[in-house]
Amino acid sequence: MKCVLIFSSIHQVMRAEKFLKGKGIEIDLIPVPREISSDCGVAVELTTESEEKALLILRENRISTVDCYTRDYRGRFEKKKEVKT
Repeated sequence: MKCVLIFSSIHQVMRAEKFLKGKGIEIDLIPVPREISSDCGVAVELTTESEEKALLILRENRISTVDCYTRDYRGRFEKKKEVKT
């Protein structure tokens, strides 16, 4: 499964990319899926196995996520109940 992190601005996405890649976490920058938001923008996609470590890195560097979704193998998204950033 994949995890998709949504941020408030492209600036936050770029900061997140820098810190996560710097710590060796493999991520992809993807367009925000239409199922999540009609706004144009960029999101960070990573494996669910990396999610906890990634959120810790973001929290340590004061980068707030707006939302976190899981994406199953069929491509469906489910919003996580709580994101601790």
